Amino acid sequence: MDTVAREMKLAAGLGLCTSLHVDVTGRAVADLRTHGLLGDTTTFVHGNGLRDDELRMLADAGSSPSISPDVELKMGFCWPITGRALAAGPRPTLSVDDAPSAGGDMFSALRTAFAVQRGLDGGLRSRDLLAFTTIDAAASCGLDARTGSLTPGKDADILLLRADDLTAFPVTDPAATIVSAGHPGLVDTVLVAGRVVKRDGALVDVDLPTLRSRLLASRDRIASAAGTPLDGTWHPQPESE
Repeated sequence: MDTVAREMKLAAGLGLCTSLHVDVTGRAVADLRTHGLLGDTTTFVHGNGLRDDELRMLADAGSSPSISPDVELKMGFCWPITGRALAAGPRPTLSVDDAPSAGGDMFSALRTAFAVQRGLDGGLRSRDLLAFTTIDAAASCGLDARTGSLTPGKDADILLLRADDLTAFPVTDPAATIVSAGHPGLVDTVLVAGRVVKRDGALVDVDLPTLRSRLLASRDRIASAAGTPLDGTWHPQPESE
């Protein structure tokens, strides 16, 4: 706790937001509140083991929970807390957490979070999920005055999806289509602060062949150093004496 307190106070002094991964056991949020460390600049990732009173503590402090549904289910963290967080007060956001362990795109997180909560209690609407990944996400980072919604005066951060792709066509309810059928292949155009960084499904001014070569070289170097084969099999290393 001393290390966490020191780092969070340093971040606060620098005007930075903080993000903490919360274990599925213990009383981490209650401990942080006891030490005066809960605030509106902190996001708590996972939190599957948080009790309802701790979720209310987050709401009272203005903190936000970030649900990583694909990783949490795959790693056995228990059910995502999406519905419980909403009932307690804090607006949840969504995250990927660990791209090698699950799909590295937010469409997957949207779909899984939606399906799980609908299965648990029938709650949530598609538009709730879109809010988690737009205006609520911006608010959790203290950026809702600049981005998170298409509002005059805000940065033009815009993502355009193809509505004629056979995996989504015909689009009757845009929100429902994005949450239930969205995938990276639908992304046609992306603008960041008004600047086009992706057009017609291709990144702008990015040398992908060079980046791919660098990525493969990095993977091979790390795998070689770790003694990990690249054929999809796993051979545990012998324990040292």
